[in-house]
Amino acid sequence: MKIAYITKTPWGENSPGFVFSYFQSKGFAENGLNTSLLMKVAKSKLDDQKRIDKNLIKNHKVKLFKDNFGFIKSNEIFYKRVKRYIENNNFDILFSRDPGFLPYLSKLKKSLKIKTFYQSHNFYLDFNLHEYKNSLNRKKFHHNEKGFIKDLNYLFTLNDPQKKLYEKYVDTPIAACPPGLDLKKNLINNFKKRKVLYSGSFQKIKGIDDIIKIWNQGNFQNATLSLVGGRNKKELQYAKSLIKNTKNNLSVKSWLSYNALINYMKEISIGLIFLPDDFYNRYLTAPTKMFDFISCGIPVVCTELPSTKNLIPEGHQGVKLIKSKKRVEYINAIKELLEDEKKYDIAHKSNINLSKDITWKKMSKNFIKYF
Repeated sequence: MKIAYITKTPWGENSPGFVFSYFQSKGFAENGLNTSLLMKVAKSKLDDQKRIDKNLIKNHKVKLFKDNFGFIKSNEIFYKRVKRYIENNNFDILFSRDPGFLPYLSKLKKSLKIKTFYQSHNFYLDFNLHEYKNSLNRKKFHHNEKGFIKDLNYLFTLNDPQKKLYEKYVDTPIAACPPGLDLKKNLINNFKKRKVLYSGSFQKIKGIDDIIKIWNQGNFQNATLSLVGGRNKKELQYAKSLIKNTKNNLSVKSWLSYNALINYMKEISIGLIFLPDDFYNRYLTAPTKMFDFISCGIPVVCTELPSTKNLIPEGHQGVKLIKSKKRVEYINAIKELLEDEKKYDIAHKSNINLSKDITWKKMSKNFIKYF
């Protein structure tokens, strides 16, 4: 079976989307599908040289396409080049996580008589419920989801809450298929390191202010908090401004590539994820950093929302989900892991065991049964 995985993410981009697309498509290949990952060329020579995977397999190929014609640059140029490539290469299945590609999935299904699948990473069907204003193309994506999801063989979501949302609006079959992780080896217990990590966006809407307030209020002794991320200089400067007048063992580091981040995590004791209680986080998210922490055997303190609760097996001890909005609940959870070595070790081993059950290879089987 031959599958094309389409995403407009550029190769080597510092974004969760790049890592997600690469390893998810590789998961299909690990289950025997001849998989082609079709994405944009890198934005720079440095990005072009990035490699995130040493364990390459023959039936997982990456094909890069330009998105420009001279000085004219657009996603549509990329989409049309991908469409032409698909038409000339006899694929059995088309899979995309890109709402901009939905019209092309519809056209190609009809013209080539092949199966098409879309995995949503947002929700654009009803702006009365949720209008993702960070997206400049949200009105276009709204049109695409309303007009073309109905033509698909299947719609996939990241979790059950997101699935239930879509079920109110579309008749297309839907399956909730959570992400997986890239399994790591030679993991060690970092209890004595006493290092806490937040990794991700430094936007205010992502909760960076709350994370710093939690740390300052907790007055943690002989422990450090590293903030790694920020997609641009503006975000980085914002985070630095927040810690300017604090002395509580806080540091800010710019975005790290996937391999550099995983290497950095070898020194980390606890992963911290704070999710503001909004529509996106309640129903649409599957935090990639949570899976990165789990893959490294790092105990996690994370906000409990319908989305995150759905992703973690009941009774799992490696991820401490915090229901309360009170900062003291996060502080207590962090202190417990910093001070109780036995509980820390249980959480550490629980995440190592869970990681073996939710690899990309195993989680990809949830999709393949619908192919």
